[in-house]
Amino acid sequence: MSEFVLVILVTMGLSKDPSTYEIRVPKKTYKQCIEDSKTYKFPFEEMHKVISVKTRCEKVIGKQKQLKNEKSI
Repeated sequence: MSEFVLVILVTMGLSKDPSTYEIRVPKKTYKQCIEDSKTYKFPFEEMHKVISVKTRCEKVIGKQKQLKNEKSI
C-alpha cells in the first residue's frame, strides 16, 4: 500500500476557463514523492502562459478503494 500520492496538475488554455487535469501517482515514501515531483517541471518557459504544471505530495488517509483491474484509487 502506498503511503503518499504525487498529485500532478496540468492546466492548459488561454481562455477564462482553462482546462485542468489531475494525475495521481502512488508513492511509498515522502522522499520518493518529493524527488519524483521535481521531474514534472515544464521545460518550455515561453509556453507557461498556455500550459502550467504544478505538483504536490499528499499523505494517504484511510483505506484505498480497489478497482477491478487491481489498481487503487
